[in-house]
Amino acid sequence: MRDKYDMGLAAAFHSPNMSFSVASGYTDGGLGLGHKTRPAQPDDLYVWGSTTKMITAPAVLQLFERGLVKLTDPISLHIDPILLHLNGTRLESHFGTAIHAVQIQHLLHMTSGIQDYDGGAFSAAQFANRSKAFGPVEIVTRFVSPTLQFSPGEHQAYCSTNYILLGLVLATHYHRAGSDWSWQDYDQASVVPAALQKAFNHSLFVMQGPCSKYTPVHGFMGFYPSAQLPKQDVWDVSCLGGWTAGNYVGSVADIARFTYELYNTKEPKIISAKSQAHLTNFTAPGMSSFKFYGMGTFNLDWSVGADAYGHVGDTYGYQSQTTYIPGFDFVISVATNVETEKQAQPADFTCHAYHQLKAVLTGTRAPHCTFVATRPIFVKVFTCSRLGRELFKFCHGFWGLGAGSLTLYELLQNS
Repeated sequence: MRDKYDMGLAAAFHSPNMSFSVASGYTDGGLGLGHKTRPAQPDDLYVWGSTTKMITAPAVLQLFERGLVKLTDPISLHIDPILLHLNGTRLESHFGTAIHAVQIQHLLHMTSGIQDYDGGAFSAAQFANRSKAFGPVEIVTRFVSPTLQFSPGEHQAYCSTNYILLGLVLATHYHRAGSDWSWQDYDQASVVPAALQKAFNHSLFVMQGPCSKYTPVHGFMGFYPSAQLPKQDVWDVSCLGGWTAGNYVGSVADIARFTYELYNTKEPKIISAKSQAHLTNFTAPGMSSFKFYGMGTFNLDWSVGADAYGHVGDTYGYQSQTTYIPGFDFVISVATNVETEKQAQPADFTCHAYHQLKAVLTGTRAPHCTFVATRPIFVKVFTCSRLGRELFKFCHGFWGLGAGSLTLYELLQNS
């Protein structure tokens, strides 16, 4: 896998009975660039981009559970208080009166009609000042169109601005709990219950500075939709990444554990079962017929050919995926240090890993699979057929299931 995409990567498996992480490739090379002198390590911190939304959504649902927020509340009710303190304005000052129809649930479900900030103008500004941390107020007022692209709740369109605005909702309520009127003072890690905090000691949320301050893993950008730039190492670019829409940096083990605690229904530890149902509701009013997004959650069945959900991450130089498989109650998480046009490598790895693990757990032969990435990036084709011979058990040494096994290391390197 590392050679197929010329990348460094780490991957983790998490279940109630077993957890492990592995890595392959180099953290200072990829896409034909860099030096390839530092081997990737399983506990390296990766930049997860939009996977941060999977952390932001349950934080909002925790407010909902405490009765502090209703999903049908207008967002201005919870955002105007902090805006008035930060820059003396209200949402209406930028968006006009149409913004009053946008509700909390619209932001969570990507059905608000608010347009994305992450376009050509923002990319040009970021790469003109590579390490600058663009905060939420500057992003909204400078890079987001004041015109809604459709009436709230009418359609669904993936838009990171929604999750920046949810960050302001959270910052407002964090202030009311005793912090200053500051978006930087909102503690994103507070979504994790105190009893679990020690389990996430390889996680952080960036507020300023380039990624090089937080991780030894360089990011190599081969393609970014809004940045018409040559292939390059973007390790020196700001790691704020849209704040609550994209600033999580952490190990594959940490995100795999969080994914499991968030979605498993046997013993959920982040939010209640009722809130879990909101996360995975892919059929809310106005949502895409493709049913691709719930609340901070992608429907990932396209990725493995079975019921699955979690999140994908795509930010300058890094692409990733974390996937919960409810049918087997385990998580596969993978992070890479390259960014490609079709965003294929995380889904490719996940799909191969899932089918190998499934073969072990069911005692069946592993299929021979071919992964084909198409456009749009969230439509992949993964075709499988049974091999005429037994593929020996996956992850020997972790599972202890006999010699001659296909190891996760081989999957990392050779698939």
